[in-house]
Amino acid sequence: MDFDSIINNPITLTAYIISTIGYTLFAIASGLKKKNHLLIAQSTANCLCAVAEGLNGLWSGLVQDAVNFIRNIFVLKNWMNKILAIVFIIVGTGVGIVVFIYDFENAKWWGLLPVFATAQYSIIILIPRVKVPVIKVSLLISSTCWAVYGFGMRFYPTMIFNIISFILALVTLILYYINKKKIANENTLLQEKEMKIEKEATEM
Repeated sequence: MDFDSIINNPITLTAYIISTIGYTLFAIASGLKKKNHLLIAQSTANCLCAVAEGLNGLWSGLVQDAVNFIRNIFVLKNWMNKILAIVFIIVGTGVGIVVFIYDFENAKWWGLLPVFATAQYSIIILIPRVKVPVIKVSLLISSTCWAVYGFGMRFYPTMIFNIISFILALVTLILYYINKKKIANENTLLQEKEMKIEKEATEM
């Protein structure tokens, strides 16, 4: 799909504009500190992206964004618990697979990617005391799936945003390990210094 075909098709152009607003909200949400503000921004973004995907016939992506929207509303209302979280994973995966089979002629195997991306990330964040690197790797997998889906379905806002998300998650992961190694080295130097002081005190 070239630039002219996007500009000359009002439905496609509208989908691009709505999804761009949605993905911008996702980016803003990542910098918000208050949980409620973050969830409101994410929910609005999910809703906008679902509308854009519906306009462009990306049914698999629409289902996952719709499920995420409803789940965020439950979290906002304090209705969410572990059992409901598992139910959302099962419903999202189940409906996603049904839509994937129904829409296979249009979406091919690309349609399975949003289902897998959402399911694996939802499972990871449910794990008690899950480590930050594990979440970041899960985000890398999720971003890769969504970016490939956007490319395969020729819906470039999804592809571009998730490539950027992948890069940011990768940079954050690398910085995490650099910082961790730096702290470990500082602790080692501190221990060596303390041992040296203790040795000098003993010799005196």
